[in-house]
Amino acid sequence: MKPKLKKINESSFQKCLENNEFYQVEITNNIEKNIEINDLEFNECIFRNIDFSNIKLNRIDLIDCLFENCSLSNITFDFRIINRVIFKNCKLVGSNFINSSIRDLEINLSNLKYSNFSGSKITNLKVINSNLSDSTLLDVELKNIELNEVDFNRSEFLNTSLKKIDFSRSDISGISFDKYSIAGMIIDSMQAKDLVSVLGVEIK
Repeated sequence: MKPKLKKINESSFQKCLENNEFYQVEITNNIEKNIEINDLEFNECIFRNIDFSNIKLNRIDLIDCLFENCSLSNITFDFRIINRVIFKNCKLVGSNFINSSIRDLEINLSNLKYSNFSGSKITNLKVINSNLSDSTLLDVELKNIELNEVDFNRSEFLNTSLKKIDFSRSDISGISFDKYSIAGMIIDSMQAKDLVSVLGVEIK
C-alpha cells in the first residue's frame, strides 16, 4: 500500500519544530545547523533533497511518508514503527532498523549498504534497483517480499526464513546464511553455483 499523501502543504523544519509536529507537510529546504528531533511521528510527510546529517532523530515513527533524494546515512530507527513509507533515490548507508515494525515499505534506487534489520518484523516490502550489500538480517520475520535487481553481496541472513522469496533477479554472491534461512528460497541456476560454493561443495 502506498503512503497516503493527499493534503500536503509546504512547510519548513523550523516551523515544524516550533509546533512540535510533522504532519501533512512537504519539506524541501536543507538544515545547515545541527538540530535534534525527539519522540515525534512523521505523518503524511514528504521530504525532498534533505541531508539529515545535521539532524539527529531520536525515537521517530514514520507513517505515510515519502523520502526522495535524501541522505539518511547512519540514522537509527530501532524499536520504531515504519508504515507505508517510500525511500526513493536515498542514501541510508549504515542505517539501523533493529527490532522495528515495518509494513508497506518500498525502497527504490537507494543505498542501504551496511544496514541492520535484526529483530525486525517486515511485511509487504518491495526493493527495486537498490544496494543492501554487507547488510545484516538476524532473527527477522519476513512476509510478502518483492525483490528486483537488489545487491545483497556479502549480506548476512541468520535465523531468518527466506522461504518463497525470489532472489533470482538479485545479487546474492558472498552471502552468509544458516540452513534454516536458506530453506525454500527461490534462486536461478547460476546463483545455485554460488550457494553450493558457500556450503563447501565442489561441482565437477
